[in-house]
Parts: sequence; structure tokens; C-alpha cells
Amino acid sequence: MNKLTCLILMVLSCCLLGACASLPTPPGKDDLKIVDNQIYRSDKSFTVQAVHVPGLLEKGAGLEFMVPAMARIAEVGGNAICLDLAGFSPDGKSLDPAAVTTVATYAERAKDQRMVLVVRVVGASGDAAFRQNAVETAARALGGQRMALFWIDGPDAAELAARFKELAPNPVLAAPENGDVQVVSDPAQAGDNGLMLLNGALPLDPWGKTNYVMPGADETYAKLEEAYTNPVERAPWTPDNSMLSEEERNEGFISLFNGKDLNNWWRFYHGKESFRVSPEGFIENYQAGAGGLVTRDRYENFILRLEYKLNAPDTNSGIHLWVPRAARQSKIGFEFQIMGDSALKEPHATSTGAIYDVLPALTVATRPEGEWNELEIILQGSHLKATLNGVVVQDVNMDEIEELRYRLRRGFIDLQDHDDYAAFRNVRIKVLEPGNE
Repeated sequence: MNKLTCLILMVLSCCLLGACASLPTPPGKDDLKIVDNQIYRSDKSFTVQAVHVPGLLEKGAGLEFMVPAMARIAEVGGNAICLDLAGFSPDGKSLDPAAVTTVATYAERAKDQRMVLVVRVVGASGDAAFRQNAVETAARALGGQRMALFWIDGPDAAELAARFKELAPNPVLAAPENGDVQVVSDPAQAGDNGLMLLNGALPLDPWGKTNYVMPGADETYAKLEEAYTNPVERAPWTPDNSMLSEEERNEGFISLFNGKDLNNWWRFYHGKESFRVSPEGFIENYQAGAGGLVTRDRYENFILRLEYKLNAPDTNSGIHLWVPRAARQSKIGFEFQIMGDSALKEPHATSTGAIYDVLPALTVATRPEGEWNELEIILQGSHLKATLNGVVVQDVNMDEIEELRYRLRRGFIDLQDHDDYAAFRNVRIKVLEPGNE
């Protein structure tokens, strides 16, 4: 028997006996990883802005639990949900397989919504033996789950973190010591450090790089709302309705765009720029970066009217509705898809007029690329009716669609930046009372 064969047999025997640590492997596309002293997913850095929601994992991974919890966090500006790992046996030596499945489902849903799942493996409770067993059990059961950030808390967290990383070196782990991300409780100590997780408080600069997790309390949501309110929302604004027809003014419409400036709009991605007013007086999405151009105010029941133009086939844009402050507008609110697809024969779930990735339009109604399209969207309670160029393309009760039933029902409106040129004009809105279309 040669030396290589002996070595292989020794490694296999060691692993089978449970005494051998796992080996690190390269991360996949959607996995979390550490790059340049920051958490990354894909090729972008990700600052974790989490709210801890105790007791949620025990309820399972139904949409009726996942979606409202994540939507509430994103609505006020957070981008991550923290759950306590549950389902351990009394001695911590086994974990309910349903808990592993639930973690995987939450991690996938969070990724799809441009959010992150934080899993607190153990907190401050439980005796030392249980905690040790639970950490080892979790490391073995969830060591392949790399889309979530794991967190170990409590008096012996440093030792437990070292053991977790020995058994599961691939997931990103937060702990006071021996993790990939250091957990601290003092905002001054956290500074602006992408490899720290501030527990229980907001960073000194909420827009900075420091990761944090806040308790799931009404006070937290109020603090996040305050921290992430854009200055545009606080500034006084008087709509210029001079561009509206007399009929629309009498009906109660107001103009959201005056043809001159974007003073009552803000960019979805903080500090990014990709929209401008053209010399002809319409809004242009002329370059990538901002993610969306967002209205000053939130809306719930309304009639939105606008015109849009896409200049080339396969151009991608959209109108995001009931938009949160953070995370993915089209998955937490929803998106009315617009595409350069006038030659399309049959609509589908990502063509013009679709509720993006959920429901295709009733028919193809878009005009040829380079021409202006007239769009009206009525949202009232759970009812959506959309008319494109005089043709009804959506008429649906969203409560009857499981994927849409639990999403936000109030939020901002934004014009999507999807890295393609798009133009918008004559943007106006009429606020409706519930039940008064």
C-alpha cells in the first residue's frame, strides 16, 4: 500500500469517526463570503441591517410567516432578518430536519428579495453541555448552508465559535471571538467596520459599512424609519399641476413630475445617480446605478398615470409599486413589467404588462420601440387594474394569488433603473379612499 493510499484511508477513517474537521471550499455565486474586510454576496459587498424576530422559525416556512416579517423589515430600511435556531432535542444532540429545511427556505427567500438571513445558533440561555452539543449539531446539519450568516451568542461564545468553525469552516460566522465577523455591543467600538456585527444598537452612521442586528420591537422599526428617511421626504413640496388637463385637476390628480427637475424624487440606492431631466422635459434613465427613482411620499390606494418610452428591442424597465425603503422592490412590493417586446406574440410572466415573475399580462398591448406608451394603474385594496394604450392588461384580486397576498400594500412608487435606457413623462397620481375608485 503506497503512502497516498494510506493518507486517504486515514482521512476517511477520521471523518467517519466524527473527529475530523471539514475542509474549506470555494463559495458559490449566492453564498456569503469575506472579501476586503467586508461581507460579500456574488460580486457586491453587503452590509447586514438585521432585525431579530424571535419565535419565527418554529412557525415554519409558510409564505404567511416569511413574507410579512421580511416585508416589515424592508419597509423601514432593513435588509436582513434574524431568527433563532430551534428544534434541538433536550440534550442538543439532534436537530429536527424540519428546522434545517426552514432555514434553507428562509435563506433562499431572503436571497431572492436581496436580503440576508441571520441564524442565531445559540443565545445566552441553556447550560454549557446543551450549548456545546447544539453548536456541534448545528455545524454538522447546516455546515453546507452558506447563504446565511450564523451567529453565536452567550458567555462561552468564543469557545463555541471555534468549535463551529472547526466543524463547519465554510459558512460566515459572527461571534465575539473566533468568528469571521466580530460581535460587539458598543456603537463607538464598532466604528465603521465591515467585519463587525453591532448587537442591539444602530451604528453611529446607519448608512455606513457596519453590520448590525436590532431587537424585533416596535421601537426598532421606528428607529429604522427615522434613520433611513430620505431628506427629500422631509423637504416641503408643492405639486406643479400646470401640466395637467383641467379635467384631471378637477378629478383630484396631482403631478409628480413638473418637466423641469426631480426635487420631489430620491434615488433608491443611496448616493447613486442614473436619472436626469432631458432637454425635451421628460425623465431619462440614462445610466445604471440608482436602482430606481422614488416618489417623495408613500401611497396605498391610487390611480397612477404616466407615459413611457423604450427605444430598443429587449430593453428592460418597470414601474415598482408599494416599494419598501430597502431590499428588492419587485419582490416585497411588486413590479409592473415594461420591456422592449412589441414583437412578442404571447405574453409571459416577465413581458410587458406582467406582475413581474408572477402573472403575465392578459394580452400584448405595447407600441413599437421608440413610441410613447400610455399607462394607467389603479390600486385599491387588493385589486389591481392596469390599462396599457387603452387595453386592459391586468385585472386581478391579489388576495387570490398566494405569492402576492402577503406583500406590502402601501409604499413608494419608483421608476426602475434596470441598466437600460428608459424615458418617462406626464407622471400624475390621484389618491383614492378605500372602496372609492
